[in-house]
Amino acid sequence: MNDTRREKSRRYSHMGMSSNCNFTYASQYQNAYEILYKSDTPVDRIALPMLYSMRHYLELALKFNVEYFHEYSGSRAMVGKSVHTLTKLSVAFKEHWQFVKQRFSITVDDKALIDDFSKLIEELDKIDNFAISFRYSHDREKNKNFEWSDTVDIHALNELFESSKTLLNHSMDVFEDATGLMHGTVTKDEVLRSIAIPAE
Repeated sequence: MNDTRREKSRRYSHMGMSSNCNFTYASQYQNAYEILYKSDTPVDRIALPMLYSMRHYLELALKFNVEYFHEYSGSRAMVGKSVHTLTKLSVAFKEHWQFVKQRFSITVDDKALIDDFSKLIEELDKIDNFAISFRYSHDREKNKNFEWSDTVDIHALNELFESSKTLLNHSMDVFEDATGLMHGTVTKDEVLRSIAIPAE
């Protein structure tokens, strides 16, 4: 009886408290991916949920970054659009990030991170543009999503993923550190006024 109560209490999730924005959601998918990647479960059994978790983290983190940076970049690329394509979201993120770096004279050596990020998006796009294959065995026409001989190098993707997480998780930190937002020396309105973009 005590084991049952303990198990029930361990599995009782306060999901409302841990789901307040896209970045929180993204972090949960990142954590799920890492738990799977670090497990000793044979990779063939967990490749699809791993790829889905990786891809969904990327989609949500990109949406969060686009939504955050558009106020400072002056760009409206992918803002407020219901888009699930990683390629479009990644192009928008890179545009916002580039404009922000230029406007605020942020010098950061992120070329290798951006290159790895772009490669990861390209590789995932080759596997599956909308992650349908990570969720279903067949497409709408009943064709198999993967051939028997299809393979994927999760280790190689993970290397790119590590760089991508650094870029997507910390670009906002770099920006806020450079502008003073992180340290409370300026307000958001003051930052926006400094580049003549009206606050929303």
